[in-house]
Amino acid sequence: MKIFGRALRQTILGLLLILSPTLWALNHWTDTIFTPPRRPLLPYHQERLNNPTHFALKIQSYGCLQGKAPCLIVESDPHYISNIGKRIRRQVGNQNPNLAPYGKTLGTVVLLHGRKGRKEDLLPVAERFAALGLRCLLIDLPAHGASPLRETYFGATPFERQLPRLAFEDAARQFNWPKQPAFLWGISMGGAFAVAAASETPNYWNSLIVVSSFDQMERIMLEKIPQRLQFAGIWARAAIDQIRYFRGKTVVSTITPAQWAQHIQTPTLVVHGDHDQLIGVKQGQSLYEAVGSSQKRWVTVAGAGHRSVLSTPMPLYAEMGSWLLKHL
Repeated sequence: MKIFGRALRQTILGLLLILSPTLWALNHWTDTIFTPPRRPLLPYHQERLNNPTHFALKIQSYGCLQGKAPCLIVESDPHYISNIGKRIRRQVGNQNPNLAPYGKTLGTVVLLHGRKGRKEDLLPVAERFAALGLRCLLIDLPAHGASPLRETYFGATPFERQLPRLAFEDAARQFNWPKQPAFLWGISMGGAFAVAAASETPNYWNSLIVVSSFDQMERIMLEKIPQRLQFAGIWARAAIDQIRYFRGKTVVSTITPAQWAQHIQTPTLVVHGDHDQLIGVKQGQSLYEAVGSSQKRWVTVAGAGHRSVLSTPMPLYAEMGSWLLKHL
């Protein structure tokens, strides 16, 4: 019996020694998901920040929530309209003949960037929405851009679920915005934040747009593992969750936008490229089907991958702009 017990302990110890490097590597990889490398400002960011009038924009910087959520406020320049502004107004005007005069502010869209991104990535999006009369609030999400926060949890914590609303209310007080409609727009990771925020306060936002986002974080991770290693992958995922739990960290299995989406009552537009290799279109469809709102719409962007969903020949900005204006 003693020999058997000694053999069992030696076997367990041997397994731990074999698996420890693997678990350490997986745990380190998981940590990088929540703390990605931060990207610097790019030339197209600087171009708009340094010369906003060339793009028919007014841009202000503000440290929302005492600096926890650095923000940019982007509005149209009422004295000048760019060619991009003219084009989207023409496209949207074909569907909405009652388009407001250029330069009139109708409401505010909170724009939420993707993982490894930063608020400045969304300046081209803001440029188009601003031309339609929608002020844009661009936020650096936790662990991204100039945010002082070190980790991001994709909207899974109470603070992150409230972040878009609190940042919007802070900026509205600071700049004395009149009471107007407010909208949420998020891409990829930002889409998960937007879903979480819309589920937290079901009647707060006028409408929601989610672009190239996912239903479950765990599903994304497991789909990257070859089929023959799926059992080992599931085991490793459970082990990593236990390690993160004992470290007091948010675990991957709790990042479930599809569950959050069931509580959404806000009119919701879900957009996804049919060639997305990072977040498969089936995940986007699963998220869409989970949305609890009776007013929802699915849009497929033909030929679009994860990074190209906003840059295909399809007039997607006009689709999104029309959706926002429809729910003023």
